[in-house]
Parts: sequence; C-alpha cells; structure tokens
Amino acid sequence: MTKHGFGIDVERCIGCYACTIACKEQNNPDGDIHWNAVYDEDGETNSDLVAPEAEHEAYGMFPHAGGHPPEGWEDEAPGEMTPVACQHCENAPCEKACPVGATYTDENGVVQMNYDQCIGCRYCMTACPYNVRKFNWDDPSVDDEVGPVESRDRGVVEKCNWCSHRTEQGLDPACVQACPEDARIFGDLDDEESDLSTYIEEYEWEQLLEDAGTKPKVYYFTEETPGYSADRLDKDVRDAELQQVEQMYGGAD
Repeated sequence: MTKHGFGIDVERCIGCYACTIACKEQNNPDGDIHWNAVYDEDGETNSDLVAPEAEHEAYGMFPHAGGHPPEGWEDEAPGEMTPVACQHCENAPCEKACPVGATYTDENGVVQMNYDQCIGCRYCMTACPYNVRKFNWDDPSVDDEVGPVESRDRGVVEKCNWCSHRTEQGLDPACVQACPEDARIFGDLDDEESDLSTYIEEYEWEQLLEDAGTKPKVYYFTEETPGYSADRLDKDVRDAELQQVEQMYGGAD
C-alpha cells in the first residue's frame, strides 16, 4: 500500500509562487482562494512581489496569495520563505470535526473532501490549526476549462488534495512539477528507497506545530537536499510555468 507524503526544502525555496500558480491552474480555486500559500518569516505572503501587470488568462490580474499562517508563525517558520498547504495529518482534527463525514482519509493517507456531502458548517476550518481550508462564499467565476478539476460550488469548504487526479495516474502534483528549484518532494513514505524517505532519514527536517499532535505528513527540510529527481516531470509544462514566473519578474520578453 502506498502512503503519500510531501517534503519541502526551505533552503531551496525562492518564494517565486510557481507552485501557487500551478495549483491555481490545475484545481480552479475561485477568486482569491489559494490552496498553496507562501509565507515569509513574518507571516506575510509578499504579495507585492507578484507584478501587478502580470496577466493571468484564467482570472485576469493574478491575485495575492492571501490567507493567514498558523498561529505562532514567528516561532514556527522553518525558512525565510515557506510554502504552506494542507498537511494531510495522520491525526487530522478536521476529519474528526466534520459532522457529516465529508472530510475523510483515503487509502493512500491523503485527507480528501467529498464536496457533494459538505454542508458548509466550517467546523473543519475551526479545527484546522494550519489555516489551510478555504470557504467558497460565492458561485464559481473561474472558467472550468482552465484546469482539469471542476470548480467547487458556493457554500463548501475546499483544500489541497495533492492533485489526486494526477497522482492516480502516476504523475506528480502540479506544484511539484512547476517548482524551478526542485524544492518540493512528493513520495511514498512506505517506500524506503523513495527520495522522500531517503531525505527524511539523511537530512534535518521540521514539521509545523509538532506539539499539536496532528502528525502531519509534510516535512520541511532545513538542511539543503539534492532536490527532487525530475525523471517523471513533463518538461513542456515545467518550462511554461517557469516562463510565467519570469514574465512576472520582468525576466522574460
């Protein structure tokens, strides 16, 4: 049985937002909702670094990464720039808080959402200490044709699912594919030879809110790793994401 896990090398992360853009394009979160935020040590998203003239074909001007980091971030931040999304906890408080079973853990250890079952009570948002769950206040405005995942309806909570529509096909999550620094490491925690398992064994790492008892499956490497092997990455998609980031910073024509 596969047990999915995730690693983020905060020594490699440059805060470019390629992961945020890729996630947005794949999963169609609406408006200023982001499943994947990047925070600095002060808990700011550095949204001013995202060029205001950067056009996004799906939803016009690229909005800032929004949201709030976990409480006590100043003492918790593993790196200068730290991406934060669902931690897919082994002991997920959101799952326990849901009164209708709309939040559940699948056979690969990924915390999932049943959007048809969600009643929008937001108990899960209150229970989550990582502030990574987002509520849809409005009807979807994002074109469903932009990415392969259908937009969620008004009145439900949504979050990262490690791009299950991709991993089920043996592909990597979109954020992993897009990272120009190979700072995002997706793998099987039950496979001792996977990159992720190897790095957990050989390099220093931290987890967010370790004292909360949630047992997250995201590992933040505070010692630089060799990065993620790109053998399975689609070069055309990767290059497209890099080009978009370069355009945001004025580094490409």
